[in-house]
Amino acid sequence: MKKYGLSLLLLVLLIVPGCGFAEKVGDSVNFATDTASYMQTLTEFGQEMETLATDAATDVQAREALTERLQALKEQITNYADLQVPEYAANLHQSIVGYNETLQQGLDQAISNVEAGKAAFDSTGIPDTLNKVNELLSQITQLSLQ
Repeated sequence: MKKYGLSLLLLVLLIVPGCGFAEKVGDSVNFATDTASYMQTLTEFGQEMETLATDAATDVQAREALTERLQALKEQITNYADLQVPEYAANLHQSIVGYNETLQQGLDQAISNVEAGKAAFDSTGIPDTLNKVNELLSQITQLSLQ
């Protein structure tokens, strides 16, 4: 179902700009593809988060793997903020970037928690933020169905 939603997001982002210059179309395709991929990454992380945290609580290698995963996610967040955004998608991008700022803070807290041997996602706000991102994705999907 999520792949279907991401496909619809991609379709909407490609259709909305209408006819334009090749560069604008290229930017639209890149933005749509990058956004769909990024949203899928966040969704997958949200699904795996609890398992990763449980494993990290009892296994040193899992703890190191979780820290690496959190660092990689932080890097993806930074890269997403630097995307070249078509004019029509500026509001969507800004909404996602706003959630990303909250997510960055949560990831910093999660990394600190892991290093201190605490439960990784306690008091980070990450689950709530990921839920909001998924709600945003659902809203986009609903708009494309209308």
